[in-house]
This record gives sequence, structure tokens and C-alpha cells, in this order.
Amino acid sequence: MASVILPTARWTDSCASLAAQLGPDDELLVVCDRPTDPVASHDPPAGVRVLVAGEPVRCSGKANALAYALERIDQERIVLTDDDVPRDDEWLARMKSLGAEYDAVSAAPAFVGDGWWRLFEPFTAFGGSFTVVLSNVTWGGGVTFRRDQLDLDAYIADLRRTVSDDGLLWEYLGDEVTTLRSELTPVPVDGDFRSVHDRLVRFIKIVSVPEPILGVAQLLFLSLVALWCLLAPLLAAPTLTVGAYAMYRYLGLDRPTWALAYLSALLAPLIFVYALAVPTFRWGPRRYRWRSKFDVRVVE
Repeated sequence: MASVILPTARWTDSCASLAAQLGPDDELLVVCDRPTDPVASHDPPAGVRVLVAGEPVRCSGKANALAYALERIDQERIVLTDDDVPRDDEWLARMKSLGAEYDAVSAAPAFVGDGWWRLFEPFTAFGGSFTVVLSNVTWGGGVTFRRDQLDLDAYIADLRRTVSDDGLLWEYLGDEVTTLRSELTPVPVDGDFRSVHDRLVRFIKIVSVPEPILGVAQLLFLSLVALWCLLAPLLAAPTLTVGAYAMYRYLGLDRPTWALAYLSALLAPLIFVYALAVPTFRWGPRRYRWRSKFDVRVVE
């Protein structure tokens, strides 16, 4: 028995897939922002509720949607996911089974794409996949927990004043969550320049804004690696390339972009500094100004 929450503006393949996987006591809450969103007028199948959360004011659209839905769930077991996550026909059953085994469990993302994204794929594989698995970080694209494992009311209140729903969830669940390498999920991303720019800036903001000291430490690490690449390229290039290959094999990620690890390491601190410097960033249809963990403004 689970309450599954899926924020989306349209009735997508993910909606249909999850609806088909619902057990007799499960429910799927499809959450959009506006009554004019296409999904708001969709006639849902049995077990599915379509909710209209309203416009976010001091948080991200996704955080606002999750907060609204979490106030309306019926089940003890909660499953959070995204509308751009590929999944097989047994995904929900597997998440519930893993939840019963581990209490709180998360999948891990692997953001994959072509075009400009290929240059940064090794960087995000390290920071967004490998580190997530090793550190048991939650990922909002596939995570399940019981409502009694955290202060749900406090989590909902904090969602309405921040951007990163999964980073916040990690703080609330702490050591109770287990992130499984076996549930690594390749997530296709657009490779055009604008999309890559927006995604990278958002990812770096999510890491650096809530924890500025951690952000500075990560920038220092990336800068030292880039400096090593410049001063000792004949050593750094093969070391990083072999290391990236081993990391991809460990994750089970079958992509040729490990060969771009050296170039990705050179570019990483540049994009990190840029992301720290720009005052706003775009996520979906909105632009945000995020000054600190609980200081968010929707500016467009």
C-alpha cells in the first residue's frame, strides 16, 4: 500500500505506466501547478487523483507540488518520483518491496545525453551518481519511505521555502535511507546549449546554496584537480580516464563518455564558478533567485 506522488503538467507515459502498476490499495497523485495545465483536465483512471497545487511563491514548483500532495496522501508508505524517469513494468512493486526491506530506499540517477551534455557527463556521473550511491543521498526521481520516519509536517513546511526537495528529504531521513547502486536509473537529458546551461547551474546551486561551506570545499577540490590537469597532463589524462572508466563500470553505466573525463575535469571548476556567480537560474517554466537555503524568490 503506497501513495505515489508524480509532479507533472501533462499526462505522460510515466503517468500511464505508474497508473497501470498500482495495487488495489495504492494511489497515484498527479500534481500540476495550474488549472490550465493539460493534465488538470485529464480524466484519470481508477486509483489516480489529479491535484492542482497552485503557483509557488517562495519555493520551486516541484517543492510546492510535493508539499501540496503530501498533505493529501492516504497511505503510510510514500513513493516520490519524476515524470522524466524511465521505468519498467515492475518498478513500483520493486520500490515497495525494497522499502519493506530497507524502510527508506532511494534509486540513483545517471543523467545521460548527447550534444553539449557529453562534455559534462563524467563530471555529473561522479558528483550526481557515484557520490550519491556512496553517501546514501536521496534522489527525488525514485525514493520511498514511511511517513513515520520523519516529521512530515515540518518537511512540508520547509518544502514551501526552498528549492531542493530531495536534498531536504536527505536531511530529514538522515542515516535511515539506503541508496542502491542496483537501482541506478539513466535519465535522458537534452544536449542543446541552453538546456545544458540551465541544468548544470541548477545542479550546482542545489549543492552550494544550502551548504555554502560544502560548496566552497567542492570548488576547491575541482580547482585542484583542474590545476593538476594543466600542470601534469601526461599523468592526469590517463589517470582520470581510467578512473572514469572504472567508475562507469562500478555503476553499470554503459556510456562512452568516460573517455571525456580529462576535458570534463578541466571545465568543471569554470562552470562551478559561473553557477555561483549568476544570481538567478531557470528550472522548467520559471526563473528563481535562491540566496540561501530558505530564501527563494520566483522572479519569472
